[in-house]
Amino acid sequence: MEKEDILKNLLSFSSAENELAIKEANHLIDVFKAIFAKEIEDYSNNAENDKSNELVDPKKDELNIKINAVIESFQKKKKEKKDLAEKKEQSNIKTKKEILSRFKDLIDNKEKIAVLINGIKQIREDWKNSGDVPRKAFYELQKTYSQLNESFNYNLNIYKELKDNDLKRNFSLKNQVIHNLKALKDEKSINKVDTLLKQFQNEWEEIGPTFKDHWEQLKKDYWNEVHTIQKRIHEHYTKLKESSKENLEAKKNLIEKAAELAKGIPDNHKDFDAKSKLYKELQDEWKKVGPIAKAQSDKIWNEFRSHFDTFFEAKKEFYNKQKEASKILIEAKSKLIEKAKQIASDATANSSTQLIKDLQDDWKKIGHAGRFAEQKLWKKFRKECDAFFKKRESSKGARNQQEKENLNSKKSIIQEIIDLKEIDSTTIGSLVSKFEAIGKVAPKETQPLFQKFEKAVNEKMKAAEISAEENNKIQLAIKKSLFSTASDPERAFNDAKYKITKKINEALKETSNLENNLGFFSVSKGKNKMLDDFNKKIENQKKQIESWKQDLKKLKQAYTQK
Repeated sequence: MEKEDILKNLLSFSSAENELAIKEANHLIDVFKAIFAKEIEDYSNNAENDKSNELVDPKKDELNIKINAVIESFQKKKKEKKDLAEKKEQSNIKTKKEILSRFKDLIDNKEKIAVLINGIKQIREDWKNSGDVPRKAFYELQKTYSQLNESFNYNLNIYKELKDNDLKRNFSLKNQVIHNLKALKDEKSINKVDTLLKQFQNEWEEIGPTFKDHWEQLKKDYWNEVHTIQKRIHEHYTKLKESSKENLEAKKNLIEKAAELAKGIPDNHKDFDAKSKLYKELQDEWKKVGPIAKAQSDKIWNEFRSHFDTFFEAKKEFYNKQKEASKILIEAKSKLIEKAKQIASDATANSSTQLIKDLQDDWKKIGHAGRFAEQKLWKKFRKECDAFFKKRESSKGARNQQEKENLNSKKSIIQEIIDLKEIDSTTIGSLVSKFEAIGKVAPKETQPLFQKFEKAVNEKMKAAEISAEENNKIQLAIKKSLFSTASDPERAFNDAKYKITKKINEALKETSNLENNLGFFSVSKGKNKMLDDFNKKIENQKKQIESWKQDLKKLKQAYTQK
């Protein structure tokens, strides 16, 4: 978040009264303090080396001064509000004690019933409006008030003047209060329980007297529930205080982990990505840890967060540099796309493919243009390359006859190989060279023709006494003949590579399944024919995989030497 936004939002939130706005203002203050501390640290580290005096002391920066002034004003108002609330609570304690004193005087004086009733009404109204006091003081004051209220209701026998239906109504209302108190056991929020307890106690005291025969049991039930709830509230805050210590230790441990993580700054995308995930995991763990004392909360959060800042600033700088470097590569590759577009536009049946191949080599030499741009650029470049070959092929009407003749000539050589009686490396090598030299055939004929040719040569070589070195040379020449036969060698290479790779992957998967199935055989001392078959099948699969890998290696070697 920019400091201008922080100032703007602080001015908005700091004047608000609701808790959400105050919480947001506190968060903005934390964010600014972290930024301000980092600016002071950077200034301290670089001020001595600043010969041009261009660095500005963060403490003298106009925007920082404004924000600090707003923060100071906000915190001052916040403290004043807190002090005022505490002062008000102390005043409320005094007010309640004065009401209790008036209550005692009212009970002690033998006034007329009408005067007493009017007096109790005023006392109850004043008590209701006397405001909040600290929780500990509230329990004692409320207990005294309840005892005085009881004395007033029963010792002066004011019930004689009340109607029977009022007694019934009050009996029902007091039972309802007890019922409501019992229901609080299902409420999970202690804050809400504390608030409702005070509310129900006030309701209880506001309800007039009821039947004297039931009063002792009602009172017993009422105070049992009140004491149970008060005990629950007390235990909660005691446990919260204890858990706060444990949470503090847990958060200190996470700070140590963050400090350890901040020691090494990556120099590549993969490591930055991996480390970002570790930082995210630390943040998630932090959120799961319970609360700590408010006095320590801000300080320990700032300490934890400070270990993140260095890493994420370095990450931002790294990707900014990557972005700048990518711009140069994007520009270079965009120029190659324009060249390819021009070559494709001028393509004829006799156009050399070398220009496109040179562009493709230049493309590889430029390097990766960034994960967001590379794929889009490559699609555009490949589109122009494909357009070149498509236009070149569509212009080959005059060359179709030559390709047909080449096809027939190559088929003749395949037949000649099949018909060979005497086999040696010289004869086979000569026929392979002759096959390669004939020239290209139609694209749709390339792969089927090559497969027949390769099969014919390999079958003859099995019967020939040919050294490993000669065999390797011939195999390499066979692969090269694929590219001399194809009108688009690169596509032919990719198609052939894909088919071999697919066979290897399928075989690896099958081998893995076979090896997993070995676990179903129980260990025994005797021979197990099925187990032997499995092992033999696995061994054969591995040999076949190795053979395909060699084919793939030869294919790549032949393509680079084409």
